[in-house]
Amino acid sequence: MKAITLNYGVVPELITKKTQDIVDELLPEQDDFNFAKYDLHEVPIQAIIEDALTVPFLSDYKVIVVKNSYLFTGEKQKTAVEHNMDALVEFITQFDGPNYVIFEVTNEKLDERKKIVKLIKKERTINKIEAMDEAALKQWIRKTLNEQFKDIKQDALDELIQLTGADFKLITNELEKLLLYIGDEPIIVLSHVKLIVSRSLEQNVFLLTDYITTQRKKEAVMLLHDLINMKEEPIKLLALISGQYRLFYQTKILNQKGFSEAQIAKSLKIHPYRVKLALRKSARMNLSSILSTMEQCTETDYQLKSSYMDKVLILELFILSV
Repeated sequence: MKAITLNYGVVPELITKKTQDIVDELLPEQDDFNFAKYDLHEVPIQAIIEDALTVPFLSDYKVIVVKNSYLFTGEKQKTAVEHNMDALVEFITQFDGPNYVIFEVTNEKLDERKKIVKLIKKERTINKIEAMDEAALKQWIRKTLNEQFKDIKQDALDELIQLTGADFKLITNELEKLLLYIGDEPIIVLSHVKLIVSRSLEQNVFLLTDYITTQRKKEAVMLLHDLINMKEEPIKLLALISGQYRLFYQTKILNQKGFSEAQIAKSLKIHPYRVKLALRKSARMNLSSILSTMEQCTETDYQLKSSYMDKVLILELFILSV
């Protein structure tokens, strides 16, 4: 591995995982003297470079992780920290170890126009960390459980993916809870998942939208009140419902144009699992009805922001009228 590595992608947890895999390989045993972590929002790059150039303590090398490395993107960050870009260019050009530096960038792409990006792509190691699709997530879950001598039934695995919306961070958190709950039991079953795993807000909104589109108004209103009791704001809920219908419309249009699920996900910059659910739902809907509901969402949004009526009542009336 080269002395400088850059890991980037849109899922922070997967970037952190990739970085940790590299750190574990370089430092098999915990070594606080030869491991450092910095954040470019808080520390100037020149101070990090100075540390990278210092001699490791009773070791062949040390490892330095640099989080929020936005200097490699086109994003403008509001921070009081000033970075010496010339020093960074010189460092990327000339640094040859013995230490290792890992930059982390939470962004879909790097700014190809920047000199430092051209340099690091030419001279160093760059890892683009893609979001896991449903199949990859299931494989990772099984592998993670197998490493702890556990397993999960297929229906339980499917339910876990559905309840978490295939969100890697949520899955990680829920797996920890499940493992604590089952204790010495070797297999996670469906009843465990249903009892322990909480449905994500995104999945709740998808379910709410499903109730609305299938005219299950009573269930929709009950779920709405459940979400309100969970301190979700009506305006936020309407925005999420509107976004769901917008996704139905976009995926249906792109699907009609011959785009695959993977191509739609890449085009819309969303997780493939969301595309799969949206296509499945929009297959039973026509474009005119989707557009009509989107217009009603716009009208209801105006009412929520301008009317003196109770906001929950306004949202209830919207659900009943769609």
